[in-house]
Amino acid sequence: MTDRALGPRKTYSRKILVLGDGASGKTSLLTVYTKGFFPVAYEPTVFENMVKDCHLDSDTTVELSLWDTAGQEDFDRLRALAYADTHIALLCFSVDQPNSLDNIESKWIGEINQHCEGIRLCLVALKCDLRDDPRTRRELAKTGEHPVEYEAGVAVAKRIRASRYLECSAKENRGVSEAFEEAARLSILARPSGESSTSSGLSSLKSLFCFRA
Repeated sequence: MTDRALGPRKTYSRKILVLGDGASGKTSLLTVYTKGFFPVAYEPTVFENMVKDCHLDSDTTVELSLWDTAGQEDFDRLRALAYADTHIALLCFSVDQPNSLDNIESKWIGEINQHCEGIRLCLVALKCDLRDDPRTRRELAKTGEHPVEYEAGVAVAKRIRASRYLECSAKENRGVSEAFEEAARLSILARPSGESSTSSGLSSLKSLFCFRA
């Protein structure tokens, strides 16, 4: 046996908060990663906590506590409770909703700075299979818009000082595992951020909306 095989396995527990506009594809991303299937029907999320082990290599495992959050304004006050003890925030937008990328800077960064300033960020483009979809392009063209291009996502990632820019298609299961593996790697050295005063509220939310993959 090698020394590597005999060495202790390193296990970390990390919290990943998934943020972004409603209907941007956050729940589909998490469902594909934790449950292995793509949800056909859209059901708005209030909150859901999923736990899944991410094996980075033969001796490192990160237990990811994945928090799916509601993006609608009606849930702004409730969502604030989810920020406590977060290690990494995945900021998500949909390539077929250009305004969801605009809102990263106009809404989400401000909210993060209010509740979780200094946390590491990953900017994640979702529904990338729709970027070249003819029907999507036709619909957006009616209002003078077009799907978000890769370069536009990179530019926003630089402006918000995101640690990574990632692109995914949950429908095609493309880039999904890679996104969470990258978040897991970043989280190992990250310190938890967020308002500790909300810990009691956080515990209540977790007990209500916890799923183990």
